[in-house]
Amino acid sequence: MAERRTIGQILMSFGRITEEDVARALEYQRENGGYFGEALLGLGMVSQEELEWGLASQFDLPYVFPEVDSIDPEAASLVSPEWALAHLTLPIMKTERTLTVVVDSPIKTEAVDVLAARTDLEIELALASSSRIRELIRQVYARAAAQEEGEAKPQPIALAELLSNALEAGSNRFGISTRGHRAWAWWEEGGRIRRRPLDGLWNAHLQELVAPAPEAEIEGKRRARWNAEMNREGMITPVEVQYLADESGAEYLFRPVQEQALLQQRFPPPAPGIMSEIRLLARSGAARFIVSTDPESLGHEILPHLPTLILDPAWRSIYVTDPASPAADEAFSIELPDDPEKWAEELDSVRAFHFDVVTVDLPGDPVQWLESALDIAAIAFVLWREDVDRRVAHDAGIRWELRIEEQEGKRLEWSLEPLNG
Repeated sequence: MAERRTIGQILMSFGRITEEDVARALEYQRENGGYFGEALLGLGMVSQEELEWGLASQFDLPYVFPEVDSIDPEAASLVSPEWALAHLTLPIMKTERTLTVVVDSPIKTEAVDVLAARTDLEIELALASSSRIRELIRQVYARAAAQEEGEAKPQPIALAELLSNALEAGSNRFGISTRGHRAWAWWEEGGRIRRRPLDGLWNAHLQELVAPAPEAEIEGKRRARWNAEMNREGMITPVEVQYLADESGAEYLFRPVQEQALLQQRFPPPAPGIMSEIRLLARSGAARFIVSTDPESLGHEILPHLPTLILDPAWRSIYVTDPASPAADEAFSIELPDDPEKWAEELDSVRAFHFDVVTVDLPGDPVQWLESALDIAAIAFVLWREDVDRRVAHDAGIRWELRIEEQEGKRLEWSLEPLNG
């Protein structure tokens, strides 16, 4: 690898400073401390923009002058304006695999590492002046706020709709705010807080949907915290509830108890884009996937957990496997008899329970059991071996392949592709 040139060498090669200037700047640095670039600025030898351009050249980064209209709103929405200003770091373009981020320093790694972990995207850096980044942040988020304020006045929603919106968005916190006779619902989605007014029946519905009922937990209290369950049309979600109140109103905060968090430590989840596509297909009511993995052993480990890992944990799921599977005790499951001749009959008996999701890990010829397995639930994930013809799956009505490959450091590479017949 070629040795990285210094700022002084770069600026000298373009005629901005001379060897005598470098010597003066080094002497200034010895006397005053700091970086060499700061010495150049202190002596008035270069402008801030010229120094930043030199830094970009030193680290082989583009030096950009982005305009607010060129910023991808989806990329910018990945962070809050407070975070962007605190780190002088702004995502400006997002693709399926990459996120372009503009920073004011090429050695600013902490904020970039946070974004990489949060989005599971490859980060591409660009450099701009700190003043330009601040101005961009102000303009981008002011425009987003103006667009929201310009939208039609939101209509009140039912409490059950709040819960659906929050849980389907994968929100790790949502709540209710009351002031006088007014009540608003809010939830976190994609790093932003969404708000909607609640209809007048929200308090009665709250007592019905949450057990134990909040009235019994908060009576005579200004503060309370308890564990509860939310019942959403039979889908049970464990939550932690916090309550604050004073003379002007009250605040309820709900945090789903995240079984997902533990699973995500074990199995890093897909990028948000793939996660959203899988959930969109699942919410359509008839989503079926074959699941292929590399190594093959990964499939047996991860398959029982896919519904909790990437869908709503409250959805009822069942894992269908044979007696030899070591993962059968890790999820609600049914072990089929040793005799494959009896599998279809056994699978047909499970159909009456109307599960939301089925995950299937069975050996042998899928022609013998696939149709019966798919009839168990509208959403299905079927582990598929590489040596089995995918046309069998396509003929059975499966239209998507979810592929998971283990990379270095236990990182998982996920992809979702249409399954062609």
